[in-house]
Amino acid sequence: MDEKVPAAADNQAPVLFGESPERQTNSTTLRDGAVRSSTTMKIDAIESEMSSEFVHLPPASKASLDANSAAPITTTQGSNTTQMTLPVMSRATEYLDDQSRSGSIEVSVSDTPEVIEEAAVLFASDQCDIAEALLLNAIAESDLGSSTHVVWWMLLDLYQITGKQQEFDNLSVDFANKFETSPPTWIDIMTLDPQAKNQEKPGALPAVAFSGKLDANIGKQLERAQKLSATHPAVRLEFTRVSSVDPIGCGLLLRMLKKLQKSGLDLILVGADELADKIREILLVGRRDETAAPWLLLLEILHLLNLEEAYEDASIDYSITFEVSPPPFVKPHAKIITAAEDNTLNASNTTSGNNSLLMPILIEGRTDELLTKIQTHANAYSPAIMDCSRLVRVDFSAAGELLNGLSMLASNGNAIEFHSVNHLVTALFKVVGIQEVVRVVPRKN
Repeated sequence: MDEKVPAAADNQAPVLFGESPERQTNSTTLRDGAVRSSTTMKIDAIESEMSSEFVHLPPASKASLDANSAAPITTTQGSNTTQMTLPVMSRATEYLDDQSRSGSIEVSVSDTPEVIEEAAVLFASDQCDIAEALLLNAIAESDLGSSTHVVWWMLLDLYQITGKQQEFDNLSVDFANKFETSPPTWIDIMTLDPQAKNQEKPGALPAVAFSGKLDANIGKQLERAQKLSATHPAVRLEFTRVSSVDPIGCGLLLRMLKKLQKSGLDLILVGADELADKIREILLVGRRDETAAPWLLLLEILHLLNLEEAYEDASIDYSITFEVSPPPFVKPHAKIITAAEDNTLNASNTTSGNNSLLMPILIEGRTDELLTKIQTHANAYSPAIMDCSRLVRVDFSAAGELLNGLSMLASNGNAIEFHSVNHLVTALFKVVGIQEVVRVVPRKN
């Protein structure tokens, strides 16, 4: 029977949790005898690459630079001197060119210094180290004209966002000397979120949202979950926007769920029932696919949701298909909380003032839901003010979707204003053209 059992998504035979010594022995035998499927090897390769980037490389090192496209620069801040290697033609410029040619995002020509646009796009793409180096180099060269203040403000905002208070303080002293005025004050990013002081509220927890197809492209979300697990006692995983699944995505998510539980992390699962239904859509009892990953993920989700009856039913189907019985149902050891979609929206629906809608900390992925909230608010108020006091970053691709949606609202006569926008996001809004369709008010310094 051993040769009939496929390799599981986590390089083990179909074994999940609550193993008895006897079952662990059987599992080892099955694992040693199983032939690794191509799907399993793909999952291994993706996870290996993801782990390598997460553990060993800073964000700025995720793309390699060859000798012909890079040049060393030296930046000085106070008494600190730093030498870094930066591309002669930055990745931000190349990315903007690619997007402009493809028609995804139309980048308008402006008189804004190139370093501001490049740093804004790099930050939007989560490349903070390169953005920091670009801004530092621009400040050192002191050839920014009327945009000098903007570059300094962008770098000060970047230091606050990345938690570099010592660098912020050093640059603040230089700022005061150069401009003969008081520099911006240090603000703990957590205080920008009204919900952040109460970590017991679901909306206050860091969230990782999955959308579209759950496939090999979920590495970014998994990296974020892994990073958050190292600094937070609980993480919120949202699956309400998942449209479909495939075996590779199932295998990757299964491994991450096991890691998060092993670390003792508490989990808040949103839309897990819907995800289970999506998995069932690709399963057929009696059909032995190349990998058991979707079956194992389904069982794991039912286990986490503490749905014993549904787990037993799925176990029977699994046993018929693979001629191997999964372990008996045991209650999950980690604290698992399920949340309805209505609760997911509570934090982002918070308003500050009668005509002000509070923006989320991060805008990434699909923006349909956010645009719906903005439209509803704009229908009720004119002008409709978007409070961006806690908005830290807007992903570059999300900015393009946001532009399209805001353009439609503006064409329908809606007056929309984004207030208290940090200078990095303000620069991005100017790059992609959002500033041309809505009023953008930068954060006061």
